[in-house]
Amino acid sequence: MGSGLLQPFPKRRQRERYKGVFFITGLNPELDSFAVGVYERGEIIRMGAFQRGLNVKDRETLRQTILHNQIHSDQSYVAVAPAICVELSFQSIEGRELADPAFGSFQLAVPAAECTWDRLIRDNAALHPDVRITHPEKLVWKGLQIDKAGYLAYLIQISPYMLPFLRNRALTLIRCPQGIPGESFFQKDCPDYAPSFIATESEGDKSYIVCNDLSTLCWLGNQLAIELHVPFQLIRTDRPLEIVLDLDPPSREQFQLAVKAAIEMKRIFDSFGIVSYPKISGGKGLQIHIPIGSQSPLTYEDARVFTSFLANYLVEQFPNDFTIERLKKNRGGRLYIDYIQHAAGKTIISPYSARGNEDATVATPLYWEEVNERLTVQTFNIPYVLERLARVACPMSDFFKQENKGLEQVIAKLKEQSSVRA
Repeated sequence: MGSGLLQPFPKRRQRERYKGVFFITGLNPELDSFAVGVYERGEIIRMGAFQRGLNVKDRETLRQTILHNQIHSDQSYVAVAPAICVELSFQSIEGRELADPAFGSFQLAVPAAECTWDRLIRDNAALHPDVRITHPEKLVWKGLQIDKAGYLAYLIQISPYMLPFLRNRALTLIRCPQGIPGESFFQKDCPDYAPSFIATESEGDKSYIVCNDLSTLCWLGNQLAIELHVPFQLIRTDRPLEIVLDLDPPSREQFQLAVKAAIEMKRIFDSFGIVSYPKISGGKGLQIHIPIGSQSPLTYEDARVFTSFLANYLVEQFPNDFTIERLKKNRGGRLYIDYIQHAAGKTIISPYSARGNEDATVATPLYWEEVNERLTVQTFNIPYVLERLARVACPMSDFFKQENKGLEQVIAKLKEQSSVRA
């Protein structure tokens, strides 16, 4: 999985160059170079300058066009408003600057408004030819002005980190076809109109989508499948791959109850030598993932022994803060420790899935040291998570290397103590 920092355009070999459409922003007469940029959420992002690739005639035509349409200039730079569009090839993008850019062609039929970072991401994604992007301009998160093109760009960039958590799992989707806010619905069955490359797995009377590749992820994104929920086990197995506890406070305003519960759980995990991973749910609480591996002999019943012990212990220690009461009306403002949800047939929001709320929040993996009084849910939205992964490695990068084999002994001990009490 993606273990390093987010790099949408890593360096390629010379023969395997990226391509994109950019608008001209100016001319450096001394260097005889042409500056280019793209739009990102309405702002101009300057992406460096090119010199190579233009023949003498085209170079002079471009120079004269810029000089005749300049909006301001000084000795070293002549600026123009975004209008002239060109296709460039390049080797990589480093710090939002094109590496080794070269002119390909003028794109006079392309409006400058269509030269966007999101389009650059999408046009360079290796997608199946049957992935057809429709209405990329459609607003999905109206408050944040994130359109479908922006959502697809998010999925493409996040895919190295997200796909490992989707792989070989039967998806349950929440789709928001009218955007957010707007009506939403659950979808389990793969629709009849899905292209043939979409993998499915039949379970009972349902044919679930299995998302093992970027093309499937982008097809789902084009369908405005916003929330991707996964079961705890892989397809064709009946044993969990992980154990997950859901810490559900009454509201976002009481989010610190989830922080307190998570910290108390971490103390218990550490005492047992258990490796665990916190994740902000993107809703109003936290979720704790404990990997046990695909070869673990532990069943859901075994896992329930451990999760019920944790939940009951915390409720005994902090009866005014935590509860295992399932009925909301009886919780009395306390945080609900949901250990019942970890079961066959149940699902959890996938790491890095967006959420169908107006804040465009994301179910984001955290480092344990981030679980503190400064942590807030609303910080972790789509733009922030992309920016974060460009500077901070994914906290769950080694998740599938951990198996917590010692958990088997812990559960055996808990079973033994339970039988003695009985």
